[in-house]
Amino acid sequence: MSKKVTVLKKLVKGNKSNLSLNFYPPVFNRKTGKKTRYEKTSYFIYNEFQSETVYYTDANGKKQSKIEILTDKKGNPKKLTLTPAQKHHNKETNEMIELYRAKRFKEVISPDIYTEAELKTLELTENRSKIFTEYFKKKAQNATNSEGAWSSCYGHFVKFYGNVLFQDINKTLIEDFKSRLLNAYRLKSTTHKISRNSAASYFIRFIQVLEIAYEENYLSENFKGKIDWIEEEEVMKNFLTLDECRTLFGTEFPDGVLKKYCVFALLTGLRYSDISNLKWEDVVRRHETDFIDFRMKKTSVFQYHPISKEAISIMGDRKNNTDFVFERIAYHSLNDNLRKWLLKAKIEKKVTFHNFRTSYAVAQLEAGADIYLISKMLGHKNVSTTEIYAKIVDKRKISTINNIILGL
Repeated sequence: MSKKVTVLKKLVKGNKSNLSLNFYPPVFNRKTGKKTRYEKTSYFIYNEFQSETVYYTDANGKKQSKIEILTDKKGNPKKLTLTPAQKHHNKETNEMIELYRAKRFKEVISPDIYTEAELKTLELTENRSKIFTEYFKKKAQNATNSEGAWSSCYGHFVKFYGNVLFQDINKTLIEDFKSRLLNAYRLKSTTHKISRNSAASYFIRFIQVLEIAYEENYLSENFKGKIDWIEEEEVMKNFLTLDECRTLFGTEFPDGVLKKYCVFALLTGLRYSDISNLKWEDVVRRHETDFIDFRMKKTSVFQYHPISKEAISIMGDRKNNTDFVFERIAYHSLNDNLRKWLLKAKIEKKVTFHNFRTSYAVAQLEAGADIYLISKMLGHKNVSTTEIYAKIVDKRKISTINNIILGL
């Protein structure tokens, strides 16, 4: 079967024609994975005749439009006089489209065109010349969990390197980025450095985007497992004791929504994002126990989360399934008012709203709850994440050893 590649012209507005290629027989398109007879190009030429847009109604009664050539009384196309610049453009364009057509024809007549491995190699070669920074930005914007870490990681990368091509990604650059993160200031600060644990979190996202790029054939090497992670520091989390919580909740404060959030967080151990996004359709009753069935926003882990009667009472009267259980409020507003509330209650600890999650874990452990069950309730993927709370409890136990002194 003879193979052909020809140039097609399509009338468009402005007395121009767009140029495309026509293949016979159809050829395999590696981007779509299907065979096609057409390939669009960015080339166009100026027409030497006039054209206009004609509107009409098709057989289905729908309005359509098309470009038609204007003719004189004899039926001949009405001519246009091209400028020297337009003639020069047409001459260069016709030469370029012919070169491109010849190139594609040479590819088409090659035996079997390309094997799957060859196609992948060609795609990789093409992708390596693309801008990694733009790719990184899209992945960060589309992240469905840990959005803040993704955004900060991308922000630091752009700040350090600007636009980087995929072909510039190598082990040296990755190690340099890790080193810079460990000494970097916050994106909007010149005085506060990012913590080691934040740097570790950002670097994990960077390795993740490189792994995705490898899987999508933008990188020839998977760097995961070849680069050492930034080891996190063990940080003892702040929390409020149950007595301190009772003191706080018993202190009058005008922000009733804040109180509901804080009490509910202490009773359930849920994060702000999960409380804020909680809808009545997520609250179900099974075996005479109330549950929240939902997907945790941060980890995407699905939870069947039993809750107490006291937690149910904080939620108020049930509304429509699609309604939010609690009034929406910005996280920074919660923390701003929480600081004022703590001050009024004469509690000097520096805690944020998230620390009610810690308070929940510590209270459960001190009450004798199993650490593995608490891990499941908190939605931790590994019990090792929960063990930090057990260390807090051990520390509190040690603080009691000198409470009784007999003086013998």
